[in-house]
Formats: sequence, structure tokens, C-alpha cells
Amino acid sequence: MRVVKVLNTSVVLALDEQGEEVILMGKGIGFRKTIGASLDADATDKVFVLRDRDLKRTIIQLAAELNGEIFGLTKEIIDYAKDTYSMQLMDHIYLALTDHLAFAIQRVQEGISFPGFYSMDVMRYRPEEYDVGCYAVRRIRETLGVELPESEICNIAFHFINAQKDHPYNGNIQKMEEIARGILELVKYYFGIVYNQETIAYSRFVTHVQALAQRVALDQQIPEEITDSLYDEIVPKCPEEFKCVNRVAAFLDAQYQIQITQQEKLYLTIHIHRVLEENRHTGR
Repeated sequence: MRVVKVLNTSVVLALDEQGEEVILMGKGIGFRKTIGASLDADATDKVFVLRDRDLKRTIIQLAAELNGEIFGLTKEIIDYAKDTYSMQLMDHIYLALTDHLAFAIQRVQEGISFPGFYSMDVMRYRPEEYDVGCYAVRRIRETLGVELPESEICNIAFHFINAQKDHPYNGNIQKMEEIARGILELVKYYFGIVYNQETIAYSRFVTHVQALAQRVALDQQIPEEITDSLYDEIVPKCPEEFKCVNRVAAFLDAQYQIQITQQEKLYLTIHIHRVLEENRHTGR
């Protein structure tokens, strides 16, 4: 394989032996590499080759925003899950987990408190995924010196529960797709916007909506752990976004008899706000 572009120290755009453009992810894979440099077989055996075009495009965009350490940590955590517990994971976890970790780390560094999903049931009934969450929190502390809250163990664990190829949601795919599509359409028409599918905010929004659809379909929502201060911090800044989310909640209740928690509403409000902000900047 030959390097086409170094995106950061842990993400490289390359050409494989068949001349196909691929993304290689691995800790330090891009360090001191130049365009045209070859990647030896020993190195490529330890990286993830990403071929899905949409996922590849979003990873390229995300790599421009983040430092290589977060990508390297994501790869290390996923490898730990695969090597230790032989987890069969779908490719979307590379994007979803990278984005989640980056956002969680940013919140801690900025001193923002955002309660997460913490449940003893995860530790009791999904000990392997819980252990992966513990490993992730420990490695972030050791590598970046960032102490994530204990609730992040379960947040990370749920990424691995949802990404497994034998996850029970595979039997509910149609329902989940309907829910996700309904939310995306409702938000689009509420604000009268055209989604800019090339942006990171849109990719993050879709990823979040898909994960929300999984959680509500399987009755695994983020529970009610909202503080008044957090509610008062977000809702006044995003009043229209929150009104839209209440429309989403009404849609889910009427169509599927699903009531979403206040914490789910606040997460969705933040993602809608990001999409609207990015649309304003791109003039859409």
C-alpha cells in the first residue's frame, strides 16, 4: 500500500494493491509518513481498512477536526474488545465511538457537566462490554490525562452492545429505520431546511438519531438523570430546537407508543442545534 494523504498520525488515506482508495487507521500509522511512502505488511496487518464510501468520507472530515490520539485510542479500544472477547463489530463503531470520545473529552476539558447513562444492570448482565468501557476510561486517563466520569463506562459499553453483528436489534431493523427516517423528516420540515450531507454535524446527527432509534426500539433509553441546572443551561439557548424535539416526542408517542426521557430530549436538542448552526454557515 502507498500513502495518498496523511490525515493525522493515526489516520492515512492510501491506495491498496488493486489501486483502490482506502482509509487505514492505527496508532502512529501516519507518523513521519509522506505522500507515496509505502506501508509494510507488518504495519498494515495492525490497522483497520475502511472501504465504505460514506463512512470513509466522514472519517476524513472528522480527522481534520481531531488529533490523532483520539483515533489511535478508538482503534486500541476496539482492538481490545475484539482480541479479549472476540466481539464481531460493525464498521460504524469506528465513527460513532471516535465522535463520542471526542465529545466526552471536550466536555471534561471545558468543565461542562453532562450526566450520562449509568446502570448496574450493564455491569451485571453485559460484563464484557462493561469491561471494555472500563478499559476505555482507564486508557483515556493514562494517555490524555483526562478523567471521564464513571457514567461514561456504560455510555461506551452501549456502543459495543449496539455495534455487535449478533445484537438483538437485527430483528427490529425495519422498525428502527422507520423511526430514524421519521425523526429526520420531521426535523427537516419543522425548520424548512435542506440537509447538507457533506458536513460533520449532519453525520453526527444521523448517527445519533440511528442510535436513538435503536435505544427506543429495544427499550434501552438513557434514563431520567437530568438536573435543573443542565435543563436551564440548554433549553433557553435552543428554544426552537427543543420545541421541535417535543414534536418528535409526540410523534414517537402517537406512532409507536414510546415516551422518550428528558435526557434523550436534551441530547437530541444539542444535535439539532449543531445541524442548524452548520446550515447557517453554509447558507442552506
